[in-house]
Amino acid sequence: MNIRLHRSWIAPGLVVLLAAINFAGAMDEEPDPSPARPSTSQVPGNPPVPQSSNPKQQPTFFKQLAIDFKNVFTTRENLWILGGGLGASLAVKPLDDAISNGRFNSEGSGGVGLDRVFESGEIVGGALFQIGTAVTTFWMGKLFANPELENFGRDLVRAQIVTQGLTQAGKHAVRRMRPDGSSKKSFPSGHSSGTFATATVIQRHFGWRLGGPAYGLASYVAASRLSENKHYLSDVVFGAAVGILVGRTVTFDVGQSRFQVSAAVVPAGAGVRVSLAP
Repeated sequence: MNIRLHRSWIAPGLVVLLAAINFAGAMDEEPDPSPARPSTSQVPGNPPVPQSSNPKQQPTFFKQLAIDFKNVFTTRENLWILGGGLGASLAVKPLDDAISNGRFNSEGSGGVGLDRVFESGEIVGGALFQIGTAVTTFWMGKLFANPELENFGRDLVRAQIVTQGLTQAGKHAVRRMRPDGSSKKSFPSGHSSGTFATATVIQRHFGWRLGGPAYGLASYVAASRLSENKHYLSDVVFGAAVGILVGRTVTFDVGQSRFQVSAAVVPAGAGVRVSLAP
């Protein structure tokens, strides 16, 4: 059997691989003297997992990633978010062509001003920027001996690796043509999933004071993919759902608020629902 590696896998694959190797090497260093965080293998609805005071018994980085990938599809809340995201994506699909062929498409309508407004979204939402920022945050925490910043960076790295893995798998499974016809990697939007994953981790660690602006930036990036004619509305809606569920998966043990975030369908299209948990 001949296996061909599509060149579209090379860039994101190398970024994820280098980040994982670099991060795993750091995890093999001497344990942090600060109290160990509970393992994120314990999720709501599951029996409590006994915690050990011995840091060496905590899951290794790659084992924790395996747990993260498993938890994406095995927790009730995530299944609701995933189902809601898919439902919202299908609900707005009739609007895909209207938006792609409308004035919001700066590439097709020749709107130079609109193009300049959303131009930065391609860079900010890219996998290289998102993963690079996550790895830098982790190493800054280690450099300045700041356990909170280090844990925050660790969660960002895990979220980006899981998100990019799921997103690339979805792209190559669905093979939907982009609206500009450049490639068959339209669904789901990687820029949308990556930035919403980051925003969710930020909100879980620091609350809505920083989480609100982070979600605002993620929404800007998602809108930029429509303006640049790289994605349909249904692509960015499902991408946002993927990012939210992964961000919550890697931060089950650090949520500071009783708010829940999920994709939602509204009369005019789709959006993000924020609700108060019981």
